[in-house]
Amino acid sequence: MHPPETDANSPEAGELAHLRRKVRHLEHAERVQRALFEIADLAGSQLDMDEMLRRLHAIVGELMSAENLYIALHDAERDRISFLYFVDVATPPPRLGTAIPLAALEHSLTWHVIRHGKPLRGSIAAIAEQVPGPLKALGVDAQDWLGVPMLDGTDVRGVLVVQSYRQSDLYTAADQALLGFVASHVLTALQRRQARDELETAVARRTAELATTNAELVREVHEREQGERLQRSLYQIAELAGSAASMDDFYRAVHAEVGNLLVADNFFIALVSDDGRMLHFPYYVNERDLPSPSRKLGDGLTEYVLKSEAPVLLDHAAITRLQLEGAFRVRGHFPRFWLGVPLRCEGHTLGVMTVQSYTEALAYGPREQDLLQFVSHQIASSLERRRALASLRDANQSLERRVAARTRELEREITVRRSIEEQLKHQVMHDGLTGLPNRAYLLERLDRLVAQFRRDPSRTFTVMFMDIDRFKSINDEIGHHAGDAALREVGKRLAGCVRAPDLVARLAGDEFAALLEDARDPAQAETIAKRLLAALEAPVRIGEHSIAVSSSIGIALASEGSSTAEDLLRNADTAMYRAKGKGRNRCEFFDASKERT
Repeated sequence: MHPPETDANSPEAGELAHLRRKVRHLEHAERVQRALFEIADLAGSQLDMDEMLRRLHAIVGELMSAENLYIALHDAERDRISFLYFVDVATPPPRLGTAIPLAALEHSLTWHVIRHGKPLRGSIAAIAEQVPGPLKALGVDAQDWLGVPMLDGTDVRGVLVVQSYRQSDLYTAADQALLGFVASHVLTALQRRQARDELETAVARRTAELATTNAELVREVHEREQGERLQRSLYQIAELAGSAASMDDFYRAVHAEVGNLLVADNFFIALVSDDGRMLHFPYYVNERDLPSPSRKLGDGLTEYVLKSEAPVLLDHAAITRLQLEGAFRVRGHFPRFWLGVPLRCEGHTLGVMTVQSYTEALAYGPREQDLLQFVSHQIASSLERRRALASLRDANQSLERRVAARTRELEREITVRRSIEEQLKHQVMHDGLTGLPNRAYLLERLDRLVAQFRRDPSRTFTVMFMDIDRFKSINDEIGHHAGDAALREVGKRLAGCVRAPDLVARLAGDEFAALLEDARDPAQAETIAKRLLAALEAPVRIGEHSIAVSSSIGIALASEGSSTAEDLLRNADTAMYRAKGKGRNRCEFFDASKERT
């Protein structure tokens, strides 16, 4: 027996279509979310600007057709525009990065987007109707053009454009909304990259200032080899800031670079906690003392540097004198020489970097102090940058976890809601005693078939109204419990006589109905009616009782005279009463002429 085919207009088919749309929507949302994460990651990457923009282009290309794409930034103060990125198969690119007056592009597509701060979409002719004033096309006309402003609040900071020379009506309103959303994230990424570049420029400028301040030191250490070694160490420390190495590896690499400049056999880095109460020692190498545990800020030599906010260079005599004066308390073995410099970044002290010696043979002086102070700024900047990158990664991971958890929660809610809806639908549309479709379900199906019949009279169908003969005597003689059991058995037998899309429904009490979509002539209908009567010939056994059951069936075929589902059901009911009048356990067709007579 073949499984029933799902009617295209059935509730099941509608539910399936709804679920498919939901899946497509979730897949699209996931692609957009992943693209935004990738854009955010690019802002913090070490890629140069050209490579970052190429990857932004690829990300946009995953969301929509973007064979031709350009990005331009607008300087509102000077009213100038500069193209950062331009890929186009038909139009030669402008000179990238060069600022040009916006007036030079007056009335062009780009000019209109920037001047009016609104997206434009369509062919050149279609866009000409969207803009106030004239439109001057520059370059080769596109078949379809889509440009959106990159907004910072209400200020237009630039424009993001995709276009096609091959296909018209390529971009939709959904593409326009999506590109506008992506444009805001692209602008954020560009601003973050610009801020980072400015920070690196400031660091470079500060490094240059320090180099000038320490010009005398550089002149004293005038050997070319040592100068090159210092520069190489600074570059290495700067590269460490954005590397994927662990913090332990980062600290070891910093120690190695400091060791290239001066003797640093005993070296440690101490960091102040965010709340300013604790002192942590993430890296500690000492030939005589064990690694120092974290502690509350107190009266140690490290805290002395933090309070001084300046480099501290001490020999054995100075350490002894200051300790006696109560300036600090030496922890661990007493050093012969001790040099500590604060790690400062943007006016904030992160911690202290220290080298020390336990022998007179290894002395630290002003030269070593200047060297250590010189590299401390780069080390502090690298530490702060790694902290920021770690915080960003943690935030992204946390967001991904929350998105995944919410997605799972929504999927569970959808599953529960679908189950509840299916249960409610079944309860509303089915009879509680027999489990058969009820009168409401039958009338809904009849309404659809009547509508089809009106459009196409060849699609006729049949309705049967069935009443159990002398059912009242069953309830009276055996009881309502037995009557209910008999109705369940009758419903089961009748339903077994038809195949989908045909159905048997219980209307009320001992009344049943059959809807036959494929019974399109009286001969077919009569054959099925006799099959239904034959199904009831065997007695129904209820406990110790054997009950003889029969039915009278009225048959109504869809015709032009039966305008509604209720009319058809009433006609079949009328024919059923005529069958009862002729002796029961039989079927009769509705005949309008006989009923009028």
